[in-house]
Amino acid sequence: MSNRLVLAIDTASAEASVALGDDGGLRAERRWTVGTTVSKELLAAVEALLSGAGVERADLDAMAVAVGPGGYGGLRAGVATAQGMALALDVPLAAMSRLEADAAPHLGGAPAGRAVVAVHDARRSGVAWAAYACPAPDRPPSELVAATMSTPEECVASAPAGALWCGEVTEALTSALERAGRPDDEQAGASPHSRAAAVLELARKRDSYDDPALADVIYLRPPSITRPNPTTTPRR
Repeated sequence: MSNRLVLAIDTASAEASVALGDDGGLRAERRWTVGTTVSKELLAAVEALLSGAGVERADLDAMAVAVGPGGYGGLRAGVATAQGMALALDVPLAAMSRLEADAAPHLGGAPAGRAVVAVHDARRSGVAWAAYACPAPDRPPSELVAATMSTPEECVASAPAGALWCGEVTEALTSALERAGRPDDEQAGASPHSRAAAVLELARKRDSYDDPALADVIYLRPPSITRPNPTTTPRR
């Protein structure tokens, strides 16, 4: 498909965003801090973005969405909205990792071979993280460490040395880095563009558009509700 017009959605955190672009790059983006209802605010942001760019929904050739890890309710709302729009428009949908999207803007400026570690603060569950490197300027990131959930100490012990850290780098993680004595590790500055813009660019590089029904949220921690133990006598 030549010069696809793509809408990207990100609701993986309280800082949500939408972006519009084509094979030539980013055309427009909007980001905001979620206030009350993610789905309602998201639909309003999509309409404002498209209207401001002079684009109708019917003009879209594809969709892209961040599928996590992240907050349960926000992610479900974003993925469901992206799937619903893609199915209604009969266009493909690219499902992209939130961690890869956080790392991607920092890979271009990182020295050759330097790892970028992207982190999501999962609060009491610890941190969700993954490590990436950039093989070539117009190639998607290569995964050095797959997305996983761990304590800050375990994260620091397993992450590549001399890494550039980005995303939700917590005080606990910063303290763990200091205790580990890793002077070559650094924390990245804020990206000038939204996460949705990074999702848009990753989808273009990976050309990973697929059936919208296949997109699903990434979960790195076990569900809070598990199957009942068959040996347990049910209460009456």
